[in-house]
Amino acid sequence: MRDKIQEILANDVKASLSKVAKELEMPLIEVLRQAPTVKKYDVAKIDDLFAVLRSWERVFLIVITPAFVIEIQDKFAEGFYAHGYFNFHDKNSSIGGHLSVDKIKEIFLVKDVMFGRESYSIRFYGEDEKEIFGIYVPRDEKKELIQECVDSFKSL
Repeated sequence: MRDKIQEILANDVKASLSKVAKELEMPLIEVLRQAPTVKKYDVAKIDDLFAVLRSWERVFLIVITPAFVIEIQDKFAEGFYAHGYFNFHDKNSSIGGHLSVDKIKEIFLVKDVMFGRESYSIRFYGEDEKEIFGIYVPRDEKKELIQECVDSFKSL
């Protein structure tokens, strides 16, 4: 399957990983596990990852439900652990909530194509193999990727 994924991506440089998943009739998480443009990130190092994200000027957070795509662009929030959750609580960020970190089973560092443009994201998947949320490298007012964030992403 890895070869088929690589072949599709080589033959269509504008193909997104979602398109590959549809074409191969397989779940996106399986494509992420096998795509040459994706690396796994060690879940045990999530606090280090959060520290990197807090160093970015802002993040583009996306949560996808069956009926709603929630998008927030802001500074990645500070937080703390309590009562089994990582609690995002930061008066300097509109990102807030409570994340059950122990339910995160896989983290993927994804280089992809979105709407025909290069994209970089960090995708968090749960034990049910569904995406919990994604953090995308943000773009500037000209819709260009913020280079410092791209460089930081590539260093992960």
